[in-house]
Amino acid sequence: FSVTINAVDDPPVIVNPLPDISVNEDAADSTIDLSHVFDDIDDDNASITKTATSSKSSLVTVSVAGGNTLILDYQSNESGTADINVTGTSNGKSVSDFFSVTLNPVDDPPVVANPLQDISVNEDAADSTIDLSHVFNDIDDDNASITKTATSTNPSLVSASVLGNTLILDYQTNQS
Repeated sequence: FSVTINAVDDPPVIVNPLPDISVNEDAADSTIDLSHVFDDIDDDNASITKTATSSKSSLVTVSVAGGNTLILDYQSNESGTADINVTGTSNGKSVSDFFSVTLNPVDDPPVVANPLQDISVNEDAADSTIDLSHVFNDIDDDNASITKTATSTNPSLVSASVLGNTLILDYQTNQS
């Protein structure tokens, strides 16, 4: 009586699980070496193909470059958590490693959305009032909460003040 044991292709296994990642919003892309994540006892590990997907591509997109480099591309001004699935496939059999990427929110400063135009007036002109409500934008905040201030580089010619969302330019008498 004899026993024959036939070889069966085993799927690759995860030998070095990928850790969760936490970065701040607008961080530079991350690259992760995948060459030591999976092992295939039946085959040369170099033949393991790797693919990756993100549960939230609006937060982080993923790609595999050169067969072994995972690229995490963080989307601008986004925060939250995405699950990343990295799959190793060899001889038609696969195993997946999952990890989380957390993008921590960062308070961005306001930006000038609609720059003010230069003004030219005649000597002794009446004060100018300029609406500032649409000049600045804060992507993280309600624009109404932006505090506005103004100064003049030459107050003996024109003084500047802000009242709420209104810039007041007070032209000094007999000055040019």
